[in-house]
Amino acid sequence: MAKVYVIHGPETVWHDEVLAALQQRVLESGFGEWNWSIYQGARDFTVDDLLTDLATLPWGAGEKVAVLKNAERVSSEELERLANWLQSQQPAGTLALFFDKLDQRLKWVKGLLALGEEVRCEALQGDALARYITDYCVLQGKTMKHKACELFMEMVSPDLNLVHNELDKLISFVGERVEITERDVAVITSLSPGEAEQNAVFAMTDHIAAGDQKGALQVLECLLNAGESPFRILPLIERQLRLLLAAKTRTGSFEETAQAMGERSAYPLRKASQYAGRFTLDQLYEGFGYIVEADREMKLGSPAEAVLQDLVVRLTVQQSQK
Repeated sequence: MAKVYVIHGPETVWHDEVLAALQQRVLESGFGEWNWSIYQGARDFTVDDLLTDLATLPWGAGEKVAVLKNAERVSSEELERLANWLQSQQPAGTLALFFDKLDQRLKWVKGLLALGEEVRCEALQGDALARYITDYCVLQGKTMKHKACELFMEMVSPDLNLVHNELDKLISFVGERVEITERDVAVITSLSPGEAEQNAVFAMTDHIAAGDQKGALQVLECLLNAGESPFRILPLIERQLRLLLAAKTRTGSFEETAQAMGERSAYPLRKASQYAGRFTLDQLYEGFGYIVEADREMKLGSPAEAVLQDLVVRLTVQQSQK
């Protein structure tokens, strides 16, 4: 085993798998509970106990591993002490450092990486994520064709914990049936956090595009009655206008345009494209002006619910006059 493992990146599922593999290695070599220790990083964490642990010989002839989780929470001064000690000493075991984020420009980070092995835990995207999803299904005796997988990826965040949860729900839903279809995905899969509210705003936009003032106000009332803050609803409406504008003016693929906008997936942009043709560019730009006015009024203390109702009315009247 390496002297040091530096594990970093946003995908926590990979973190967990690396941790489990290291623990299994220690358990297989004997005296597992004596040669395995975990430390939790914190702002006030000092490396003294960890250094003592690393300097202590393992029980028996087995592997010894010390783990520091949430290492990004530890001060740079303490991590620099740790790196300097590792550079000048020969530890009696292996050190595994887990970071959510890691600035590789720092001197002590470069020192740690030079001492051992780096394990990047990046979120899967595109074809790599699609292969992971279909392979997961195959291992459970199921299949998912390209179109169904594409829809699944549009609706679910690439966070593998969420992916696993939604796939398990689908696998349970189809029962004895082997294939997971597009319809299964559409019916069973939960939208990523925040997308449920966004779908309500899509519905409001649909009513606005049709000049259906009553329907648009009903959706707004539902959002408010559900406890949504007006200060959260306004940015959702503004985001919807941005999606409509992007869908109307895009020159690249949905995926490229969504990425350029900073969107997590292309799903909202694809959905917005269904309505984009119902708006002129002038109407969309005028709508942004209404958004700015509404934001100013709410911040100046006007009743937020009334401001949003007036905004929806103005957007609906604007569309009905197309």
